[in-house]
Amino acid sequence: MKEPTIHREAAPSGAEAISLLAVGTAVLRRRRLIIALGFLGGVAGLTAALLSSRIYSASATFIPEEPDNKMSSGLAMAAGQFGIKLPSSGGGWGPPVYAELLKSRALLQPIAGDTLTVPELGKRTSIMDLLKVKPAAAPLRLERAVRALSKNVIVQEDKKLGAVKLTVISKWPSVSYAVATRLVRGVNQFNLESRKTQAGAERQFVEGQALDAERALRESENRLQQFFQRNRGGVSSSPELAMEKDRLQRDVTLRQQSYTMLSQSREEAKISEVRNTPLITIIEQPQLPVLPEPRRSVTKALIGGVAGGILGVIIAFLAQGVSGARTGSTEEAREFFELVDEATPRFLRRG
Repeated sequence: MKEPTIHREAAPSGAEAISLLAVGTAVLRRRRLIIALGFLGGVAGLTAALLSSRIYSASATFIPEEPDNKMSSGLAMAAGQFGIKLPSSGGGWGPPVYAELLKSRALLQPIAGDTLTVPELGKRTSIMDLLKVKPAAAPLRLERAVRALSKNVIVQEDKKLGAVKLTVISKWPSVSYAVATRLVRGVNQFNLESRKTQAGAERQFVEGQALDAERALRESENRLQQFFQRNRGGVSSSPELAMEKDRLQRDVTLRQQSYTMLSQSREEAKISEVRNTPLITIIEQPQLPVLPEPRRSVTKALIGGVAGGILGVIIAFLAQGVSGARTGSTEEAREFFELVDEATPRFLRRG
């Protein structure tokens, strides 16, 4: 009877055991170096956090509103009567579009070139000076100011609410509040101007179509009137004339409906062209910040300590490799390594 085969896990080879021992040896030999670099990294991270400037943030959150598409739908129906197909508006802009708009040059450039009264400094100064943009030619300096300002503007999408959250950070509470307020105002103004431009183009189109529809209606009514004048009293006695009368009346009715729809769309376009209703609902207005943002000193100290420890481990591995290279080196190489040891501080040589 054949004995069952038993699978056993292969024991680690000698090379793998030696490599693990080599790693452990390298770390243990340079443990003081690793601990020292980790401590120095933590101190450096903590120092950087404590010496960093206090940052103040002002936030705003808004939800884009769906525009009223009654005018567009009515216009599309009326235009369809004449065989004209209009493109769909797509239901308006969503949060991703507003996120890009808030970081766009169209909104940031006017702010970057403006001046603000900063109570913390007790004077009125330009955004460029606050951002410490180096003096240069006007277009170049403005370009640098826009880029620097964009780094202080943080835009996030809230997918649960379908909202956009704007955060502006700076060293001065009044500056953060002023820039956030102007950005929200700029979004509103951009929306209004875009909607008025679109409504003006639609109004011009509808007015032209309404004039054509009125002309076609008058011609259809004239043909029906001429028919009655030619066939007084004989329409009911002739099936052909009755059918012709029905056809002319249907044409008048169709033209009347098209003209009525276009007239309504024309009036709606005129109203939309002068409407000043915002297309966003602000659920969180910008507020003047009172407390600065936390410096996260502990987090930065931990990150610095971990980075210092990793650097120490890398140095330990490199030193272990150099030590291994010494055993098979030439006489000139041994002399070189001896000189390196003499120049290296004692606490860095070995643990």
